[in-house]
Amino acid sequence: MELRKLSLLTAAILVITGCNSDKKQIIKAAEGYLEATGNYRIEEAYPYASKETRETTLRYISEIIIPMTDTNYIKSNSPAEISIDSILYSTDTAWVFYTKTTPLKTLQNTICLIREDGEWLVDVPLDLSRSPLPLPRLDTAKDTSKTTPSELLQIEKAQPVAADL
Repeated sequence: MELRKLSLLTAAILVITGCNSDKKQIIKAAEGYLEATGNYRIEEAYPYASKETRETTLRYISEIIIPMTDTNYIKSNSPAEISIDSILYSTDTAWVFYTKTTPLKTLQNTICLIREDGEWLVDVPLDLSRSPLPLPRLDTAKDTSKTTPSELLQIEKAQPVAADL
């Protein structure tokens, strides 16, 4: 009987310890990712992001969004403070509810984390097919030093609509 009680107690301690470890890893990944992206330091977010998020979202932000963002806006909207409000998680998926406060606004939002190769990582991949701006292809070597912005973004000229004629 004592052996059974000891086994149950050991199992309970392992479950509690494992859950606590997962919670700490989830918080560390979420805070690292949110602090970095919230303060426009995209490169610092890479270790906390899933492979797909690194290849889509972070790459898109660093190559398209940040270069197009006014530096005065970045300065006026910094620093960002992140606070984790709550966490819901199961075996391989977690949802982190957080508040981001900047000098310009306060935002409450949620991000998803997944367990990838035993590590908790933020998973917010961007569907590039739905984006209004193209993502540059890394395998294309093109000299852009003499290229106009419209050639880089391949902007189409507006066609007149019948009502405008």
